[in-house]
Amino acid sequence: MILILKSDTDLGSEEYRLLLRYLGTFGGIRHEVRHIQGAGQRLTEIYLIGDTKPLSKEFMRSLPCVRRAVRVQEAYRFLGRHGDEAMQHGFEYNGVTFDQDSLHVFAGLCAVDSREHVELMMRALRDNGQQCTRMGAYKPRTSPYSFQGHGASCLPYVFDLAGKYGIRVIAMEVTHEGHIDEINEALERTGQPTGVMLQIGTRNTQNFELLKAAGRQETHPVLLKRGFGITLNESLNAAEYLASEGNRKVVFALRGMKTNLGDPHRNFVDFSHVPVVHRLTRMPVCVDPSHAVGSRRRSPDGLLDLMHVTAQGVIAGANLVLVDFHPKPSRALVDGPQALLMDELPIFLEDVRIAREAYRKRVALARRKAGAA
Repeated sequence: MILILKSDTDLGSEEYRLLLRYLGTFGGIRHEVRHIQGAGQRLTEIYLIGDTKPLSKEFMRSLPCVRRAVRVQEAYRFLGRHGDEAMQHGFEYNGVTFDQDSLHVFAGLCAVDSREHVELMMRALRDNGQQCTRMGAYKPRTSPYSFQGHGASCLPYVFDLAGKYGIRVIAMEVTHEGHIDEINEALERTGQPTGVMLQIGTRNTQNFELLKAAGRQETHPVLLKRGFGITLNESLNAAEYLASEGNRKVVFALRGMKTNLGDPHRNFVDFSHVPVVHRLTRMPVCVDPSHAVGSRRRSPDGLLDLMHVTAQGVIAGANLVLVDFHPKPSRALVDGPQALLMDELPIFLEDVRIAREAYRKRVALARRKAGAA
């Protein structure tokens, strides 16, 4: 059972202390308190773990500070909606808010290759009003002979340049628990000039020890990519691994499914699942068009396939777009053929804005119809 407390409950109040003392008297039932800090308010949830069947929802709802009592039956115990379609869940990290109403573009280098290219990318992002990016230091590759990333050696200049150009959040893939330690050490050495959203890639969606490690640390949010060959339910349960260890700051990413049914795209685009994940969970949803399409092919209307696919995700309500750019794609060490060019960044951002406006108009239309009914 989950007790959802009234917004901004005073944690120092006698009512709150009374509630905790009372919950401590339940034999065989332990409780965990979780605080979710959003942009405008703090939400406190208390998880009752054990045999809660004898507890009456009506009685639990009458306890001090409690707004709602939810009996959890769904698989997504920590991240699910539990029948409350209006329930919002979000978090703020380094001054940036992530929830199911926001939209952020993380454009950047799939793999860091040089300080020069990192600086060119971050300057372009600043000049176009962006505060988020993607920068790959650790790169798991299919071939053992492919470039695996510069690793910890590039972190200091990546973080320094992020601070110089006002980049507040960097999505950075980790493949081992030790990478989290290296990121923390580099952030400390450089004076915490930016923030890092730990990215767990599609190959590690079911690396349960890595999930547990990322979940145990609650400093950095986690961007979890859907597994390329498993069901949506299996991937959402991977997100639960993170949350069950304590970290509820999770963003779920759709990046296409590995199947030849998607040819000629690199992966079969699964962005129709954006509203499905919104309905099942409270997680913000990311789309990764670069790894879904995998090329710079253009349709007869003049638009790149990658931009069409991005718009599909945004118009379905995506909250984050993870997309590859590179100053010189021909010299990129990873996924150069799919990277967009620097002079395409303003066009890409404007196309995203148009798709987002279309999404908002669709939502307004649905709400007007519901109100009329």
